[in-house]
Amino acid sequence: MKLGILKKVDSLRSIWDHEAISFTRWLGKPENIQILSDEVGINIKVLQIEASVGNFSVDILAEEVETGKKIVIENQLERTNHDHLGKIITYAAGHEAEIIIWIVKDFRDEHKQALDWLNEHTDDKINFFGINIELWQIDDSALAPRFNLISEPNKWTKALRVATAKGDLSENSTKLISFLEGFVSYCKEEGTTLHLGDHSQLLLLIITSG
Repeated sequence: MKLGILKKVDSLRSIWDHEAISFTRWLGKPENIQILSDEVGINIKVLQIEASVGNFSVDILAEEVETGKKIVIENQLERTNHDHLGKIITYAAGHEAEIIIWIVKDFRDEHKQALDWLNEHTDDKINFFGINIELWQIDDSALAPRFNLISEPNKWTKALRVATAKGDLSENSTKLISFLEGFVSYCKEEGTTLHLGDHSQLLLLIITSG
């Protein structure tokens, strides 16, 4: 049996030569935003491409289908920089977004650290996602996009912190959440498709039941 060779396409701009005109419009199509939805575990509905925030525009304004929470998506077909980090915060404030998604070719360590810090120090309503976009193909096949989570909110930690501060959790509930948190980490290390969104309702049940 002859097998093909899987290879990564290094130049994203060979396919999407312009972030706003080509990549953002590509991502805004239902079949493509669904790929992103599957990766982050959020059901995303696009509301507007290039939505205004004062004199600036966020690449994509969207919402979470089930809750109506606003989502801002900023795209960058290069390595992360301070300019775009500032933009995603500005856009989030301008649209009162609770979910912020930053899609880039490569993440600098300091910018991943910044998103991790924001997720750790903001309340449980605000969630930052850092996403790496790649293109792959087998031999001369059609190109396939791949989104990789680089930074994501730890809903377990945030919810646990809030509940603990209120004194709402029993000792058994705290132990159960700790076990589930470790189980999810193990699944991710083993390369499963389990996402935070898959067990958020279970976490809520534990917290509300005390």
